[in-house]
Amino acid sequence: MTTTEGIEPQVPAAKKNVFARIAGVLFAPAEAFQEIARRPDILAPLLILLAVGYASTLLIIPKLDTEAMFEAQAAQIRKQNPEVAEADLERMRSWGAASAKMFAYVSPVMMVAWYLILAGVLLGAFRAMGGEGTFKQAFSATLYAWIPLTILSIITTVVVMARGSFDPTTAATLVKSNPAFLTSLTDRPVLFSLLSSLDLFTIWTIILLIFGFSALSKLPGGRSAAIVISLWAAFVLLKVGFAALTAG
Repeated sequence: MTTTEGIEPQVPAAKKNVFARIAGVLFAPAEAFQEIARRPDILAPLLILLAVGYASTLLIIPKLDTEAMFEAQAAQIRKQNPEVAEADLERMRSWGAASAKMFAYVSPVMMVAWYLILAGVLLGAFRAMGGEGTFKQAFSATLYAWIPLTILSIITTVVVMARGSFDPTTAATLVKSNPAFLTSLTDRPVLFSLLSSLDLFTIWTIILLIFGFSALSKLPGGRSAAIVISLWAAFVLLKVGFAALTAG
């Protein structure tokens, strides 16, 4: 005969709120992403990313130094085409100033499309390698893994406010978190593109993506790392190739 006396039923742990999850992702990612994989959420982290994105945008736009951006572009154009007309450059100046501000306003929403694409590509790669997971899990893991780059956005905004102006061409090196500041976007665009990819906050995000997709796919950490790093390396190659094409 069996008895259930003395055995207390296990109560499922309460779902953590978004801020507790963010803290877990930053300081205990293995445990945090296991919990996110069990109970994925999308709306709360997405709203936080959008709120930070638009707050940064509204603070930075008044500080945009479009003149410095234009002068850098004009110098490169004159170098490639010494006979360019000043009237053409002036039209580019007007268009460039307007387009820079417009892009800044829509960039937080465009990032949502990027999160969706990234989650889909990573999920497809992990499923192709025998992993499990749903798109909701992948999207949730991607949003939480993006927190380090959101922290970088906050730091960048603080630096811009302290300086009082912002040249968009220096965005990649405004915070010295990558070695691209050792070279110049104008003089060596290919090397600049490569070095700017080796960013500490980007590497932190990649590590979190490995934890997140390992948890939801149930693949070993080593195989998960190989998948994420391979896709990141391919993206860097495309980015550097585009920089080389543009420079040419």
